[in-house]
Amino acid sequence: MSQSLVYDRNLSANAQKRVCWCHRTIVSPAADVGVFRVQDGSNARLSGVSTCGSVWHCPVCAAKITEARREELQEAMVSHITRGDGAAYLLTLTFPHEADHPLPELMERFAKALKTFKESSQYKRILGKDGSAGRLGSVRSLEVTVSLENGWHPHTHDLLFCQRNGLEEIMFDGAARVDDAGDLDSGPIQELKASWVKQLLRAGLGDQSKLTWMMERALNVRGGEYAAQYIAKFGRDERWGPSSELTRPHSKIGVAFEAEGITHFTPFQLLTWSMNGDGWAANRFRDYAEAFQGKRMLSWSPGLKRALLGTDSEESDEQLAAAPIREEAWIGQLTDDQFQVLLTRNKTGEFLRYVAECCTDSTCAQVDIDDYITALKEIPATHGSAYRQKRLFRGDKDLGQYIVVEDHRT
Repeated sequence: MSQSLVYDRNLSANAQKRVCWCHRTIVSPAADVGVFRVQDGSNARLSGVSTCGSVWHCPVCAAKITEARREELQEAMVSHITRGDGAAYLLTLTFPHEADHPLPELMERFAKALKTFKESSQYKRILGKDGSAGRLGSVRSLEVTVSLENGWHPHTHDLLFCQRNGLEEIMFDGAARVDDAGDLDSGPIQELKASWVKQLLRAGLGDQSKLTWMMERALNVRGGEYAAQYIAKFGRDERWGPSSELTRPHSKIGVAFEAEGITHFTPFQLLTWSMNGDGWAANRFRDYAEAFQGKRMLSWSPGLKRALLGTDSEESDEQLAAAPIREEAWIGQLTDDQFQVLLTRNKTGEFLRYVAECCTDSTCAQVDIDDYITALKEIPATHGSAYRQKRLFRGDKDLGQYIVVEDHRT
């Protein structure tokens, strides 16, 4: 569904967003499309086709990318905590917003507030280098939801790697100060709150009438238990979404949830609504797709990965999207004609779900795959087919590039 929403008929093929051709382009025309399945039935994938590597636009690629990022975060947290004197905190930053606030404007002001917050004297004294919290570094995750009542809600979660009790005030009975919602409280946290609210006001993200709300809600810190829970569910909130395009969606995909009595939706929930003909959801997803193009979902502090994992190397989203899945096995293949049937019926997501959940016996998986495609042929075609590509050579040198040689899109 995302491909249909962001595809612009006025642009050339090369000018389209990459998601438009994800799993629709045959990378190696001479070979069949391979079908792989994870042994526990949690996922399936196709080989020999292109991937876009977009965590914002593509549920299929996002599922693989965020799972890999989650495992890396988990390893980093274990490394930090097992050192004996380390603690992890989950810092969430948000701001008040209204239904008529344009997303690009909110993102620009939010980025400005985040920058000035990190440059503030309070942040540097508490969370900066040699700060009182003993912060080794942090990993920031960018997220966004939307509601009918209050519009777009960009926010960040920072996983802070600090020294033990770095942000807590321990009470006389040995427990940290924590409210009913699980939020920690201390002198340093109150200073951070005041500084964050100050930057929000400067950036035009709030006013004096909202000051009480901002001091209570715009910044909160939770302890190690909540940080661990966040990592555990990152990329795993929902296995299979209701949309035919959703295979194993990434963090919070397709999940509607309530905050302060208002229902919020994630961008991939908008896809589900769009598939059912909801014009508001379709337009909101297009707005989101433009605003988040090129942004990073996860950002590590310089040097933190080497300190915790012993390496600075990082695979790109594109590499993770194209990489094999752990504990997967080849169970069959699709011929070129079968792949065209899958695409022209817009059933790639449903097919992957079928493979993951139903093709449990590898000895008859190919028969099951063939039967599935045969049944699809009875459904009228509704979408265009795939691009075929040809690899470029200069003399005997492989340039590692492709050109479109045959357009099957209708």
